[in-house]
Amino acid sequence: MEGASTVIPKGDTVTEEFLRDFCHRWAAAWNSLDIDTVMRLMHPDIVWEDLVFWPRLIHGHAELREYVEAIYRVMPDVRFEEVQTFTAPADGRALFLFRQTCSAPASLGTAKTATTYGCDILLAFKDGLLSRYLAQYDLVQIMSQFDVLPPRADRIGGAYLLSLLHAGSR
Repeated sequence: MEGASTVIPKGDTVTEEFLRDFCHRWAAAWNSLDIDTVMRLMHPDIVWEDLVFWPRLIHGHAELREYVEAIYRVMPDVRFEEVQTFTAPADGRALFLFRQTCSAPASLGTAKTATTYGCDILLAFKDGLLSRYLAQYDLVQIMSQFDVLPPRADRIGGAYLLSLLHAGSR
């Protein structure tokens, strides 16, 4: 990412150009598989909400570093491809719609790969850095592609999820 032009907003005001530039740097940072590169995009007071993967809200760089390390440990070849970026400069927000690919963790003992869609919701920026984040993606879809969940069959929504509660007790 060195040598890339970076658009830095003045104060906390963001522009369309800044949001699009940030999303481009966002994808490049995550795809670099380098924790420090990812962390350079985050405000020290980041509030990070990814309750799909992580059990609690994350506050600050130290907690976020632990999260990013876990992501790369579980999915060391994870890749994010931009599908589309939606921006709301007046609100200082963007939505980065992505296609994610990754291999199953080595601990599963399978060479399976998974592909799913999701979105990174960039809710706030301070000093040109992301300060509030929300994740939305389908972990069940990934786990199904790794063959670590029972087949869904004809069960829909909550019926399938409830069936998972009983799958291990049989």
